[in-house]
Amino acid sequence: MKRYAVAALIAGSVLRPASNLRAQDAGNEVRTRQLWDTNLLKQRAQASHKPGASSKAVPATGDNLIGVTLWRYRSSRPQDAPAVRMLVHEPDTGKDEDFTPERCEADTALQVGQKVRLSIESARTGFLYVVDRERYADGSFGDAELIFPTQRTHRGDNRVQAGQLIDIPANGEGLFTIERRRKDLIAEELTVLVSPQPIAGLSIGPKALPVTKEQLAEWRKNWGATVKQLEEPGQAGNKLTAAEKQAAEKGAPLTDADALPQTMFQVQARPGSPLMVTVPLKIQGN
Repeated sequence: MKRYAVAALIAGSVLRPASNLRAQDAGNEVRTRQLWDTNLLKQRAQASHKPGASSKAVPATGDNLIGVTLWRYRSSRPQDAPAVRMLVHEPDTGKDEDFTPERCEADTALQVGQKVRLSIESARTGFLYVVDRERYADGSFGDAELIFPTQRTHRGDNRVQAGQLIDIPANGEGLFTIERRRKDLIAEELTVLVSPQPIAGLSIGPKALPVTKEQLAEWRKNWGATVKQLEEPGQAGNKLTAAEKQAAEKGAPLTDADALPQTMFQVQARPGSPLMVTVPLKIQGN
């Protein structure tokens, strides 16, 4: 991926898709999803000051949620709504091309050259960080970089409010492009982290900040936790909506009528600890 990306710091315990579950397990997954959905929707309502929204804080176990939507950009078609299209300048051709974003499940294998963007929605207020490193076929990793925040992304502002949507990169800041600089590259692994306070010792500048192996090890030691993951059923392949675009560009909270994040992560973190989840962007083989 062109120099943006993010690092895998923890392993998650993943709930299997409902189609592969026994009846009892499928029922448990539905109830789990409903609980996660309810807590995130509460945060959306509170963020928008919706009349009748509960003034009580969501319980600590209920706000340990991070929602991530991977958007895959494809060439626009005549029936695609103009409001959600994007013109992207292609350096190779010198032309502006028209793209439309579609939702992807987190484990979708991406083609080299594919353009993507992430939308992140936290059920907790804090400070958002994204780290990137490449993963190779032999299990080794490339150097890690903090690709969000930088002074060129959201003007260096990485504050995130519960129930509000953050696009990375933001509109006007381009898109991620999947690249294979080594033949054995199999994934770009992104670590999405929401911390209650700014992480000490990080000097944010105009470019991605190198993250040392020692820093990653320390973060894993201090903040590692079990993660459960669920996909939003029936939403993969859907196009970006005007409401989602407005929410990301202007900070307008989404409502319970809008689709939830495509992939939901529940982090069994200790009280007061940052939330950390891994989003591997798989790359199709040669």
